[in-house]
Amino acid sequence: MNPFRQGYKRIAFFTGVALILITIGVQYSQYKQSQELILSDLKHHVTEYASNFNLRARTIRSYVNGLKIAAENNLVSIKVFQMSSPLFRFLKQHENGKSYSLEVPPNISNEKITGNLIGLGSLNSFSQSQKNELNMSLLLDTNLEVALINNKGIAWAYYTSKNHFQNLHPWIPAQPNPYNPEIEEKPFFTAASPQANPRRLNVWTPVYEDGAGYNTIYKKGLIISNSSPVYDQNEFLGCVSLDLRLTELDRVIKRFDPLQGSLLLVNNSHQILALHEHNNPSLSLDRVLYIENELPANAIKVINQSIQNQADEFSDDGKALIFVRALQDAPWYMVYVGSKKALLRQAFIDMIEDIFILTAILLFIVGMGYLLVIRDFISPAQKLIDHISKENKGERSSPEGLPIRWKPWFEIVTRIFKENRSLLKNLENRVTQRTQQLEQKNKQLEQTLVDLKKAQNQIIVQEKLASLGALTAGIAHEIKNPLNFIINFSDLSLEYLEDLKSNLSKESDLVPLIEQNIQKAREHAEKADSIVKSMLAHARGSTGKITTFDLNSLLEETIELGYLGFQGKETHFTLKLKKTLDPKIGNVQGFQQDLARVFLNIVNNACFAMSQKQKQTDGFYTPELTVITKDNKNSAQIIIKDNGLGMKPALLKKIFTPFFTTKETGQGTGLGLSLSYDIITQQHHGQIKVESKEGEFTRFTIQIPKKQ
Repeated sequence: MNPFRQGYKRIAFFTGVALILITIGVQYSQYKQSQELILSDLKHHVTEYASNFNLRARTIRSYVNGLKIAAENNLVSIKVFQMSSPLFRFLKQHENGKSYSLEVPPNISNEKITGNLIGLGSLNSFSQSQKNELNMSLLLDTNLEVALINNKGIAWAYYTSKNHFQNLHPWIPAQPNPYNPEIEEKPFFTAASPQANPRRLNVWTPVYEDGAGYNTIYKKGLIISNSSPVYDQNEFLGCVSLDLRLTELDRVIKRFDPLQGSLLLVNNSHQILALHEHNNPSLSLDRVLYIENELPANAIKVINQSIQNQADEFSDDGKALIFVRALQDAPWYMVYVGSKKALLRQAFIDMIEDIFILTAILLFIVGMGYLLVIRDFISPAQKLIDHISKENKGERSSPEGLPIRWKPWFEIVTRIFKENRSLLKNLENRVTQRTQQLEQKNKQLEQTLVDLKKAQNQIIVQEKLASLGALTAGIAHEIKNPLNFIINFSDLSLEYLEDLKSNLSKESDLVPLIEQNIQKAREHAEKADSIVKSMLAHARGSTGKITTFDLNSLLEETIELGYLGFQGKETHFTLKLKKTLDPKIGNVQGFQQDLARVFLNIVNNACFAMSQKQKQTDGFYTPELTVITKDNKNSAQIIIKDNGLGMKPALLKKIFTPFFTTKETGQGTGLGLSLSYDIITQQHHGQIKVESKEGEFTRFTIQIPKKQ
């Protein structure tokens, strides 16, 4: 088989496989994104419904707290301003003498705007505080009516007293619905009592059956109450409450479209307050239900964990996806429980359909492309290869059946091979000639390189001699001063000795003066000796061996030598030296004399720059050299800064280039900083960098390892 066709067949096969895999990968990625979008949308809807229920709970709680405030304020007004409800006079004692109720004549009011106050006991035997509480309760009628009207789904609005009476809205007849003391054992009352609620907080009750003591026609079914305790200063009187029907919560939750699964509103007692199932949307609550009776144990465990951890993501118990959102204004939780497979089934089916459709399209395209490429490229290309092979061997080739657009390529190949045959005849002679020329050039380049190395070595020696000369001049200048001191103090000592000879008995204090002069002469002689030793050490150069030395001491000695050496040439020059040396650096390892050369070179350049700037100013400039060392654990940092002329940015790029100098001709060779750069980076494996601002400063920063 044609090798081109075999290769292309493999390419087409692997291309098809790659496209199918890419299609599957893309579709799977889209499927995962669809999963995230579905879960995000579902989470958003659950959160939105949780917010709606929370708003309903917050509104009810606010009304109840408002009733509490109104009740306690009414008590204050009754006591201070002797306020009294106009309805108080319509309280009637029953014939049995054990109960009473509110009976307002129809011509004065009606049952829609007044509640029904019923209670136990004899009105005539009530204390003033009990009568005040009855008045307070009657004054709440308007507030209770407003709370009842403005909160949809509220079954009852009422005040219940520990003194066995209740003011209830809407109105119901006292007979046959007398006050039942069992009311005070209901959750709305017990949860507000001081024993259960010492902090006097607003509370929500569990679900319970309404209508204890009422006829069936007045029962409201399953309700949940919100209560706030009412106090007369520190005395608990009773509570104000609103009863919310679960049918109202169920009505609201039925508007939710869960796609798949169930949405439940549960309280902290695990009671179901509202329920909507996708598979049974008409399901309603006709008895108190607990989630333990409706959901499997695994789901209950996940819900409890989500409530405890306040999780904000979907949880998976292995069979179902669970999401829990806590309400802020009630101890309720919005819980979604749904099958993960059912929820994501449609997205998975869409992914499979897309994969089959795209795979079929891609296979068709690859197949058509394969046939077209075989016809229009692979076959002609193979013929072209055969044609080139024959022409290369010098054989005659005349391919047939070529596509029109391929014929020019064959003609070009034939022409090129013909021209190449003629060119090959002269190629060998020209190659031989060019080889001879290159050999001659190489010999010349080798000789030039040898000459350059010799010149470079000579320049390096000259630079060293120039540095030594500068040191020698400075040292000679400095030696002159201590020697003068020695001569002068010696002369004075001689004079004192002459006087001592003639006046020994009278001038006995001359002896200490002589000793002091001789001591001064010794000190200056030692200074001269130290300068000479430093000069000799520098002149000897590097030993080529790594030694251990005190970096701060070496830096101080080198700076002093450089400054004194420059003063030897520029006697008028003085500078202000600021040193901040870190004692933590201690001893370091390196090439001591080579480092001294680097420091000396930088100090000389700094002195030169400051001297030039001093000459250009009118006496308002003070040369200042700052030297800082820092310990960086395994390395040491040296900073040398002058306030001289500085450099332009263009010069900074070339400052370490050999033979480059900013000084005038004859004042520098341009090798000092180049050699310094090699000593720091090559010998000591460190770093050196320079920063400068023209007219203001130049700062060299050196970083070297403490061990080599």
